[in-house]
Amino acid sequence: MSSDFIKEKIKDKPIDKKKLAKKLGYTALFAVVFGAVSALVFGAVYSHIRPDETPEVREVDLTGPEGGSLSDDEVLSGDEISQDGSTVSVGYAPSLSSNETEEDAALSENLISESDNSAAQTVVNNITNKLDLTPESYAKLHRKLHEVALDAEKAIVTVTATTTDTDWFENTFENGNSSAGVIIADNGRQLLILTDSKVTENAEEISVRFVDDIVAKAKIIKTDPDTSLQIIGVELTDIGDETKRHIESASLGSTTYASTVGTPVIAIGSPLGLQGSEGYGLITSMSQEEEMSDFNVHLLTTDIYGSENASGVIIDYNGKVLGVITTAYQTRDTSNLITTYSISDIKDVIENLANGKDRAYLGVVGTSVTEEAATAHDMPKGAYVINVDADSPAMKAGIQSGDVITRLGTQNIVDYSDYTKALTELAPGIETVVTVQRFSRGDYTEMTFETELSKK
Repeated sequence: MSSDFIKEKIKDKPIDKKKLAKKLGYTALFAVVFGAVSALVFGAVYSHIRPDETPEVREVDLTGPEGGSLSDDEVLSGDEISQDGSTVSVGYAPSLSSNETEEDAALSENLISESDNSAAQTVVNNITNKLDLTPESYAKLHRKLHEVALDAEKAIVTVTATTTDTDWFENTFENGNSSAGVIIADNGRQLLILTDSKVTENAEEISVRFVDDIVAKAKIIKTDPDTSLQIIGVELTDIGDETKRHIESASLGSTTYASTVGTPVIAIGSPLGLQGSEGYGLITSMSQEEEMSDFNVHLLTTDIYGSENASGVIIDYNGKVLGVITTAYQTRDTSNLITTYSISDIKDVIENLANGKDRAYLGVVGTSVTEEAATAHDMPKGAYVINVDADSPAMKAGIQSGDVITRLGTQNIVDYSDYTKALTELAPGIETVVTVQRFSRGDYTEMTFETELSKK
């Protein structure tokens, strides 16, 4: 039998020139249409963006992606800092000793991530017994922390308020007060900066020095009378492109979780009364709560030694702002320890200030009815009224100390934070109904009050 029993030659399928021409025609047509549409879109956009027109002002949202904030229910671990691809975990430094094996390092990392008490004790033992802390490793850790601070300081500015005065001999001279401020956002027209209104009080001129030492003039946008927090604005047209490349808006963290106490933090801005100074330590307490009109704010205390004129913020090891430094509540025995407003409690305040909005004001100083109080005294859950501001809408409506607010407008109130949130969603000038439970003749009776909210 012959080995070449089959010989077959496969020929290519002949090209259908009509179909090919048709496809090429469609392709060319689509290209023309696409080009025309692109030109029209570009022309429409370009016609609306002209250098001589006032840019659109964006509303600041500190809880969304633009504000760079975490939501209040997110847990900010603060367990690691990352710099140039390396990671340093709180409590120990990697590569602390040349004698440490990869297995030891892996064991340490695994133990750090555990959250139960036994694991925490194991971590402590591991730090003290297994790792060899040398002066070099300690210095390396602090260099890494300093790098975190330097990166966060791109959002820090020096705010200087200048006033003119006259001496005994009728000679005119200028006084200048300075404080640290923090860049919150860019609204498309201005750079918005958070500072303390005590510095700018009665100022004739306000200037801002950025991280690259460039100085620009600023104007007051809005001030909160309860916290003394203030937003000032610098026109973007007054800032050069080089400065814009050096600065960043601050990234806000969250302080609503139980593990906030014990979080390692860095104080930046002017914690020692000197611009560019830094302090390192821990959040030691957040149990102190200041009762203000229509909202309460927790104070975060630290073990960081600072100046009685300290200003700035505290950040975690991820560079997130956890608190804004305040000196208004320092006690005699803690006068030199850095204390801050909890960032989660003042986000709404900052957002309103940044957008130039007035907070709706009812004039209630209160607290939450705890589960224990509700059970022990047979009280309804809600916002307990401790005091009512004089001449406030609440006083004019008839709300009294001892009332428990259970409803504001259409919102049910279970605790004081519900009350604050519901009021934040309203605005001055709005008429609303406040429902309370009032203790009378041995029992609580529901009462309703109509009132018009105002601004403070």
